Amino acid sequence: MIIWKNIELVEPGEIVGEDVYDPSGFIILIKEGSVLKEGDIYLLKNRGVSILPIYVEEVLTSEDIEPTIDMELYDNLSKDLSNTFEEVKNGELNVKKVVKHSEEIMKKVLEKYNEKILNLIRKDQKPLARHAINTGVISSIIGISLGFDDETLNKLIISAILHDVAHEKPVRDIIEYYDTHPIKATGMLRKHFNMNDDVLLSILHHHERFDGKGYPRNLKGTSIPVFARILSIADAYDTLISKDFPGKAFSPYEAVKFIISNSGKMFDPNIVSKFVQYVGIYPTGTVVELSNGERGIVVKVLSGLIPLVKANGRLLDIVKEKIYIKKVIN
Repeated sequence: MIIWKNIELVEPGEIVGEDVYDPSGFIILIKEGSVLKEGDIYLLKNRGVSILPIYVEEVLTSEDIEPTIDMELYDNLSKDLSNTFEEVKNGELNVKKVVKHSEEIMKKVLEKYNEKILNLIRKDQKPLARHAINTGVISSIIGISLGFDDETLNKLIISAILHDVAHEKPVRDIIEYYDTHPIKATGMLRKHFNMNDDVLLSILHHHERFDGKGYPRNLKGTSIPVFARILSIADAYDTLISKDFPGKAFSPYEAVKFIISNSGKMFDPNIVSKFVQYVGIYPTGTVVELSNGERGIVVKVLSGLIPLVKANGRLLDIVKEKIYIKKVIN
């Protein structure tokens, strides 16, 4: 984008955003795209130029895009779920309240489903609650894509909300934690749900792998409950893009690539396909460089997995504009 800057504040190395003319309006003093040198600035001052159009690269973040769950609802859910997780550790659970929160997430996702915008909250002081909400949002999107009715969708979201209820901080032994926390979670929730309930089974098996190399039971393929196969993708995607993920967080694009590359190994290929059909290869929040030299951010996915890109204040359908994504900026 272009800003107009007092020439006294302009520094060498900045880029001219438009052609600059002398006061008569007939002679170009410096052309658009020129990288300013000290001599250029001195010359422009002497020719009576007082302000300059300077190109400033737009700072693009997913925070500029409306989240799938609006902040007011998100804040309320985050606060309530944090309290719920503490209650579970003390042997209590208000199931009606969890059902209510599940219905709130389902309603919001159903309202926005056709917009194909998946923009998750990535930073919060309550990471467990945030992860529960985000996993619920992703799971509900996949469930809708699979044609689940409202009752089934509601049970899926409840599973997503509670899947990491046994999470502990700090984690002293990461391998032991990942091996045991699904079992601990089902033990904590057993008295609140029937042991054969889809909710408990999905929580118990959400770290199984499609190739049979997961845990805790080494289940394989479609012997893994369908809710658990959905949760494994939703859980992985949100964990990878989270700022509290161990090491460097993935971009949405990198996270989708990871899930696609593990289709048939970690994840059910059919469910991966439904997920990618919704979020696209370049998900909402992906910062890209276009073939015309502009940088932009994907704000939604159009039909045919075509990304709608916002660049310098404009919304670009890259097919209609006859441009393409040159590379992803991490």
